[in-house]
Amino acid sequence: MTEITLRIDGMHCASCTGSIETGVGKLSGVKNCRVNLATHSATISFDNTDTSEKAIIAKIKELGYGARIGTPDVLASNRLEVAGAKRNFLVSLVLTLPLMILSMSTMFRGETLFAVGVEGLIQAALAAVVLFYAGRSVFVDAFTQTRHLRANMNSLIALGTLTAFGWSVYALTHFLTSGTGEHLYFESSAMIIMLILLGRFFEARAKGKAGEAIEALLKLQPSKTLAVINGIEVEIDVSSVRPGMTLLVRPGERIPADGKVIDGSPIVDESILTGESVPVEKSAGHEVIGGALNGNISFRMEVTHSSEESFLASIIRLVSEAQTQKAPVQKIADRVASVFVPIVIAVAAVTFGAWYVFDSSSPMLIRSVISVLIIACPCALGLATPTAILAGTGRAARDGIIIRGADILENLTRVDTVLFDKTGTLTYGKLDVLHVKTFGDITEHRLLRLVGAIESHSEHPVGEAIVKYTRHNQIELASVRNVETLPGLGLKGDVGGRLLVAGNPSLMAKEEIDLSEAKALGDQEMQKGQTVIYVALDGQVKGLVVLADRIRSEATETVARLKAIMSKVSMISGDNRKTAAGVAGLVGLDDFEAEILPQQKKYMVESYRKSGFNVVMVGDGINDAPALAMANIGVAIGSGTDIAIESADVVLVRPELTSLPKMFELSRVTMKIIRQNLFWAFFYNIIAIPIAAGLFYPLMGLTLSPVIAAAAMAFSSVFVVSNSLRLTRLKLS
Repeated sequence: MTEITLRIDGMHCASCTGSIETGVGKLSGVKNCRVNLATHSATISFDNTDTSEKAIIAKIKELGYGARIGTPDVLASNRLEVAGAKRNFLVSLVLTLPLMILSMSTMFRGETLFAVGVEGLIQAALAAVVLFYAGRSVFVDAFTQTRHLRANMNSLIALGTLTAFGWSVYALTHFLTSGTGEHLYFESSAMIIMLILLGRFFEARAKGKAGEAIEALLKLQPSKTLAVINGIEVEIDVSSVRPGMTLLVRPGERIPADGKVIDGSPIVDESILTGESVPVEKSAGHEVIGGALNGNISFRMEVTHSSEESFLASIIRLVSEAQTQKAPVQKIADRVASVFVPIVIAVAAVTFGAWYVFDSSSPMLIRSVISVLIIACPCALGLATPTAILAGTGRAARDGIIIRGADILENLTRVDTVLFDKTGTLTYGKLDVLHVKTFGDITEHRLLRLVGAIESHSEHPVGEAIVKYTRHNQIELASVRNVETLPGLGLKGDVGGRLLVAGNPSLMAKEEIDLSEAKALGDQEMQKGQTVIYVALDGQVKGLVVLADRIRSEATETVARLKAIMSKVSMISGDNRKTAAGVAGLVGLDDFEAEILPQQKKYMVESYRKSGFNVVMVGDGINDAPALAMANIGVAIGSGTDIAIESADVVLVRPELTSLPKMFELSRVTMKIIRQNLFWAFFYNIIAIPIAAGLFYPLMGLTLSPVIAAAAMAFSSVFVVSNSLRLTRLKLS
């Protein structure tokens, strides 16, 4: 299966997206086609044995739109869109104002709104420039849609304004040839286009603001950097940086790529990327993140990832991908939009027929048709969801919450269960040895030689902590062979022909090792939330190592807040039951699962889902990746492993659990705003169309003029976009 992203030109409303999705979806081999109006892009999955990129692009062009390969540059396209929308609006404004003055001058002179010779010709000329120059994109697209036997928002605008303009040309010609006049609507047609262009200008500006999160991230990456080549410093483009290159980073500069320090001890500010409020002191061998700020001294670094593969680039990519996807709720709008335009045209035709039959001399004959066509434009419908998704995912990114898709944002509102991993999630995942206890005739030094030797074969945090402790105390490790790692339990090995076992109580039980002498002390430590590693030699316990993993300072508060909004908040840990119970008690969890092997975590999450729970799994390690993928929503702590982050639906760039309640709050507010937008877009049309058609005119004199209809339609679009932009100002608690 192949997936491509295309830049799409010429889209204006929800009907446009529906036309492309339907047309491309009919191609053989196309499995999925998602079109986003807000970002002017399409993501298409297809079997390249049945179709090709060329065939897909050709189909889109056949449908009347432009298409080219490439991820859309949302920021650049927004800037171009704003500039073009502003220019067209200003031209229409400059020409419509004198047109309005001319049309009103007859009233000031005590005359009727009948065609008046030269003034009528001037009005026609001004209106023509407004319609066919400033508003040309409307008519070009409407013609394209008609040529392909389709209709969209521009079709309605074009029908309405051309009806007004055409009728006025007829009335003016009739006056010049016969001397009898009819009402002119030149100013109405021009005003309608001007208001449409004003609305599009506001929309373009609003969509630009919604992309500010990506723009802020892009600004973190410098354009130039100093490379050290054969001892010579050369300035190069950051895009040319490749793994293995040596770079020189001077004080006050942003680090151009991910890498590790070769020499120097800089103090680096990574707060904007990781949330670490205190600048971090680095030294040779330490990793540095591209986009972080070098504080005090120059240093040399070796590049480990190119700019395209850097941590910053991955965050920008995730935010961009999320903003080009659709929420499932948008499917409702798309289905309605696909049939809405034909229905409106039918309503306009019925309106014209009804007025022609009952009162063909009424000004409502033309006015009502124009008003119906204009008021019913589904522009707000097409913007209701994508603008909210843009604003919501952008707001999340500002707080270091990377939501990978619009569907995830919607699914978060359905979650009722949160499951935490323990180590590295509720705790910092950095263990320290507190003390060592020996039994029998073995010394502490000898015990540490043995346990340090076998744990040096492990990549588990427990092993790293013990090895670090032995090195700090300058203890020479014993020679251990045939080491066997038992995931979730511990290790076994051969030392001088004797069986060495180091691990948790479950491993001791499995090896039938009696813990009677050490069990009471071990239980006492585990009840405090400490981790205990038992060490046995030839089936006899020789000692234990007590380690502590500090609980995150914000864990207790986060758990309390989640318990207030969730049906269930629990912990799944591979640690022994007593240690897990200690941690659970300290953070306020009433429920937990312990002694769960890595491969069992996935099945634990699956069992929760089968029981009817909508599950969020929060983890950080490689062992959490299957569980993260199995959950309804997988959340990875940004400080975790790459595989965990790749398996997750949400990435918390800042390793702070306080982001979790913010994530849920933002998802709820975003979906609330989407529903408000859809409600406004749907019911606004339902209420306004009968009034525009003149249904209440005979009894109450209530109607909408074409100009008021255009203003109302433009306002509905601006309202939807402005409502979405409330998310950018949302204060997350």
